[in-house]
Amino acid sequence: MENFINVNDEYIFDFYADTNNKNKNAFNDALPIGNGSMGAMIYGGVCEEKLILNEDSVWLGKKNRDRYNKSFKEYFYKIQKLINDNLLNEAHHLAKYLYSSPKGECIYSVAGELRIIFEKTNAYNYKRIIDMGNGIVKVNYDTPCNKISRTYFASYPNNVIVINIKSMKPLSFYTYLDREKIFDSIEEISNDILLKYQYNEEDTLFIRMKVLTDGKKELIGDNILVSDSLNTTIYITLRTTYYNNDAFNWCASKLENLNYEEVLKKHILDYSNLFKKQVFKTNDEKINYLYNFSRYLMISSSREFSQPANLQGIWCQDVFPVWDSKFTLNINLEMNYWNVFRANLISCAKPYFSLLKRIHKKGLNLAKEMFGVEGFVAFHNSDIYGDCAPQDKYMPATFWPLGGAWLSLMIYEYYLYTNDIEFLKEYENILNDSALFFKNILIENEKKELVVVPSLSPENSYLYNNEKYNLSNGCTMDSEILRDLFNVTISVNNILNIKEEETKEYIKIVQKLPKIKIASNGTIMEWMNEYKEVDKGHRHISHLYALYPSNQINDKTKELKEAANKTLNTRLKNGSGHTGWSKAWITCMYTRLANGNKAYKNLKEFIKKSTSKVGLDLHPPFQIDGNFGIASAISEMLVRDDNMVISLLPSIPKKGLENGKYYGLLLKGNIVLNMEWNNNKVTYIELINNSNDCKKIIINFNNIIKEVLLEKSMIINI
Repeated sequence: MENFINVNDEYIFDFYADTNNKNKNAFNDALPIGNGSMGAMIYGGVCEEKLILNEDSVWLGKKNRDRYNKSFKEYFYKIQKLINDNLLNEAHHLAKYLYSSPKGECIYSVAGELRIIFEKTNAYNYKRIIDMGNGIVKVNYDTPCNKISRTYFASYPNNVIVINIKSMKPLSFYTYLDREKIFDSIEEISNDILLKYQYNEEDTLFIRMKVLTDGKKELIGDNILVSDSLNTTIYITLRTTYYNNDAFNWCASKLENLNYEEVLKKHILDYSNLFKKQVFKTNDEKINYLYNFSRYLMISSSREFSQPANLQGIWCQDVFPVWDSKFTLNINLEMNYWNVFRANLISCAKPYFSLLKRIHKKGLNLAKEMFGVEGFVAFHNSDIYGDCAPQDKYMPATFWPLGGAWLSLMIYEYYLYTNDIEFLKEYENILNDSALFFKNILIENEKKELVVVPSLSPENSYLYNNEKYNLSNGCTMDSEILRDLFNVTISVNNILNIKEEETKEYIKIVQKLPKIKIASNGTIMEWMNEYKEVDKGHRHISHLYALYPSNQINDKTKELKEAANKTLNTRLKNGSGHTGWSKAWITCMYTRLANGNKAYKNLKEFIKKSTSKVGLDLHPPFQIDGNFGIASAISEMLVRDDNMVISLLPSIPKKGLENGKYYGLLLKGNIVLNMEWNNNKVTYIELINNSNDCKKIIINFNNIIKEVLLEKSMIINI
C-alpha cells in the first residue's frame, strides 16, 4: 500500500492508474465506487479517463442448470467403501465419475467501461482522493491554463453512477461506452446513449448514459462530444433483465429529472448513515485506512437489494475472470462477512442470506438427486442462481460437501448480534436441513466416531505410501464445522422450542464426532490419520477452523491451544500466508491466541506484501476477502466478545497501536461499545444496550475484571 495523506477522512493519492491498461495490474490501482448492485473502478487519468463498470447480476452461462451427475450416488458409496478399506488408489481412480456435467457454474463478468477523452496536457498538483466519510472519489489537478475537479459516486437512492466535471475555464472532451467489442448494439435514444448486451440465453444487460452540461453537446457516432463546458454531469445506470423484465425502461426512468446537487445530497445522507455508525482511529494511519476501507468496500458492494460481495466484491475487469469471481464457500464468502456485524453494518449482511436461501433450495434437490437422502448440501462454490453442485474437475477442492453447513452458521451469528427472533424463525429450516443431511450421510469409523467419507481438507493433499491423495475418511475441519452446526442447531431449536426429537438425535451425534487430535510433532492433525502433508506451507489452514472463526480451541483447551500455535508457526515457517486472504486468516488466528505482537507483525506484512497501492487485497490478483478478513483481525486485536464477556485490548501489540478510539462497535446481545485507549491502557468505556432486557456483562480491561448490569447505557468507571 502506497503512502497517502489523510485530511479529515479524505485519503489523498498522488498517482493515477494506467488507463491504457498496458499494465494489467493497473486495475488494482484504481479507486472503487459502488451502491451494491452497480459499481465502477476509477483510474483517474488526466488526458484519458477510464471507468470499469460492473452490475452484480451479469453472470455468463446458462441460468438455473441442474448439473446433477446421475452416476454420483452409485460411485459415491463405492468410493466410500474403498476408502474405508484403505484402497486409496482405487478410490481416487473412481472419483472422476463424481464430477458434475457441465463442470462449471455461471461466471461473473465485467459489464463495460466508460472512456472520457480530454485534450492532451500536462497536469500539476494532481490528487486522487477517496472520501470514505461521504462515499465519494475525487480527481483534482491543474493544467497550464485550467483547474479541473471531478467527482464520482454511485448513488443507492437514485441507482445511478455519477461523474461531475468542473473547470475554471471552458473545457472540451468526448465520452463513450465500450465492452471489448461484443455489445449487441450502441445507439442514441432520447438523447441518451444506450448500450445493450445479451449475456446469456435469457437475460440482457442495458447500460444507459445521459450527459447534462452547461456547454454544447453533440452526438457523433457512438461518442458524445462536449465543448465549452464549465460544469458537466454524466449519469450512468445499469440493469439486467435478471432484476427487471423491463430493464430498458427501468434505466430510462432513473435518468429522468436529475439534479446533481440533489442526487449528491441524497447519496451522502444514505451512505454516511451507514459509514458514520462507527469511528475507528489509532496512531497507525495505514491500519486506520485499511479498517475504514473495508467498511467502505462493504457498503459499496453489499446493500440490501444487491447480490452479496463475491470474490472481487463487485469490481471485475475481465469477461472471464480468474476463478470466475464466484462465491467460493470453503472460506472466501464466509470471510467476506466475518466483520460485518462488528462493523455495525447489519443491513449489508442481508444479501448473504438472500443467496443462502437460493443455495438452500438448490441444495435440497442436490441431496436427493446425488446422495439419495433428505436434507440440504452445498459444495465449495456457488453462483447468482444458487448452483451448489460440485464445481470444476479439481480433486483437491471439488468434493467437499461442507460449504452449506459453514454458510448456515451465519444465521445464528445474526441472531446473537441482533436478538432478532423473527429472523431465527425464518431461517431455522436451513440449519435443520443441513443438520439432517449430515445425520443421513455420516458413517461410523473403526473408532465408532461419525465422519464424512469421502471428504477432503480444502485444496490440500497428503502422502500415503509416497503417493499424493486428497480424498480421505474424514477431515478435522469437517468435524469442527459439524460440531458447530449441530450445536448451533440444537441451540436454535431450544430457543424456538421446536423439533424436540431431532434435537435429541443431534445431541447424540455431537458426542460421537471425532475430537480434535494432536499429531506426534505437536501440531493439530489435519486428517483423521497422521499423514504427511504435500505442501507444509499450504495457504489453507483448514484444521484451525476451530481456533478461528470458531471458538472450540480456547483458554479452556490449553493443550489444543498450544498445538494450534505450533501448527500456525509451522505453516508460516514453510511459506503459508503468501496469498492475501490467507495472511488475513493467519492474523485473525494470532489475535485469537492473544499474541498481539505476532498479529501486528502479520498485519503489517499484509499491508506491505498483499495490498495494492490503494489498499486492495491481492491474492494475487485482486480478491476482496482479504480486505474483509484483515478488518476482522484488526477489530479483535482491540476487542474480544465471547458470551457476554468483553475483553478490551486482548491482543494489542506492545508497540504500534498504543493510542486510539473505537466507537460504534456492535457486540453480541445488540450492545454497542464506545472505547478509547492511551499508552495501551483503556481510558474510556461506554456501553449502549439496544435491547429491552437487562444484561449481565463481564468486562476485562487494564488487568481489571468488572461485572455490570446493563439496562440501557452506562459509562464504566476506569
